[in-house]
Amino acid sequence: MTRRSILAAGVAGGTGLALKGRGAQAQAAGTPAAVLGGALAGGAWEVIDLSVTTGEEHPVAFPDQPQFKVVPLTWFKRRTAVKPGIAAVNAYEITEHTGTQVDFPPHFIPPPGTNVPGSPGRAIGERSGDEYPLTSLMGPAVVLDVRAILAAHTAKGRSAKITPAWIERWEARFGTIARGEVPVLFSGYTDRYYRRFPGGDRFKDRLLWKPLIDKSEPGWVVLAPDAVELLWSRGVQHVATDAPSFGAAEDPQDSHVAGLKHGMTWTEQAIRLGRLPRRGAFYVCAPYKVADQQAGVVRAFAFSPRGAAATETEPPLAL
Repeated sequence: MTRRSILAAGVAGGTGLALKGRGAQAQAAGTPAAVLGGALAGGAWEVIDLSVTTGEEHPVAFPDQPQFKVVPLTWFKRRTAVKPGIAAVNAYEITEHTGTQVDFPPHFIPPPGTNVPGSPGRAIGERSGDEYPLTSLMGPAVVLDVRAILAAHTAKGRSAKITPAWIERWEARFGTIARGEVPVLFSGYTDRYYRRFPGGDRFKDRLLWKPLIDKSEPGWVVLAPDAVELLWSRGVQHVATDAPSFGAAEDPQDSHVAGLKHGMTWTEQAIRLGRLPRRGAFYVCAPYKVADQQAGVVRAFAFSPRGAAATETEPPLAL
């Protein structure tokens, strides 16, 4: 299903009628105002927030880098080291990889003339996030339920892998992943482990520190490099995952390079992906825009048919 067909389905289903009679002029049928506004106002669709709440004492990736910090600059009354003012203003100390985030090629692909082991310099390494059209960061969501892969994974300090064979079995059952669709990898990892640090101690963080640094717990689910290549061959531009990283705990480079060398992008550390139906929702990754952007914090969300069967209500998929 394409972006256009989703909007057309909304019009065909009469979702634009919810705006009829609103204001001095009715919205023309088929416009974004009629389709999106009508479907939301009329209750046919809902917006599902797929972003974690970032805050101090919450994990960031990579976990031994500076943590997120809020620095008050002004407040209504003088406080310690904070000037009084007519408005409250905070500064943020933040890394690119805080909370729900997006990766662009320069994150792992060097520019021409600069080589690192496993990733020679390429022209795509100069294509930063501010050059990407927003349309490449959104599309019809297709949810791949990988909860069973996570549940069966017990190797400490390593990630479970989604193989091309697993994807092909999924497609044989639910239909081929189409060009422009956004595969959504639902394992439940971030839902389960994204928490405030226990007792404020980041060295006890289960999401990242224990599997990545201590190697004392199993890691998250990732696409194997050849599975990334398979999705690229299907025409996929963007992927969403509830893993804190697109790369494996034991080797972050391979899967990143497999997609970024083609110009693919992805949302990492999304949450509540299981609330989406297997097909029928429309996924949006909305990053802030920075010159020469390698990665960045995003607000991820989806338009979803209200009342559609959520993937998480089904038993974990075994293929």
